Amino acid sequence: MNARIFILPLTIILSACFCGPAAELVPVYVEKPPIEIIAGYSLGRPALGGLELYGKAHECRDNPDDKCYPVVVEQSVVKIGWNDDFILVERHPLDTYILATPDATSPEWFIIILSSSSVHKTGLYEQFNDLKASLNIPDIEMQNAMDIYKR
Repeated sequence: MNARIFILPLTIILSACFCGPAAELVPVYVEKPPIEIIAGYSLGRPALGGLELYGKAHECRDNPDDKCYPVVVEQSVVKIGWNDDFILVERHPLDTYILATPDATSPEWFIIILSSSSVHKTGLYEQFNDLKASLNIPDIEMQNAMDIYKR
């Protein structure tokens, strides 16, 4: 019984540490190494969290033997599609508390242009489609991000 009382506060403290400002770069607390999608961009999952899209990995400042992954699209990436020029992402926001459920009522869409590494974010599906048309993006199949991550 006493062990349960100790473990719960410890879990809360650790999760607060991992969800704060240090969450911009992904150090050791990921579930498994991120899965590369294309051109150095990868899907990863912080402990007890949803999927994130990371940019190109680089050496960590504190430990050059480790790789740090800058966050391009925060939790929770639910759908993703790509070709040689673009990455398309559908994201459902995720609260920072443990075991939160992504909020499907306020989705966001992202377009990453690989040649310039620029990121465009829209809050409405119509804006997303308009942006795709203006950038001459062909039809790209959007896939379940968790299925890709679990491969």
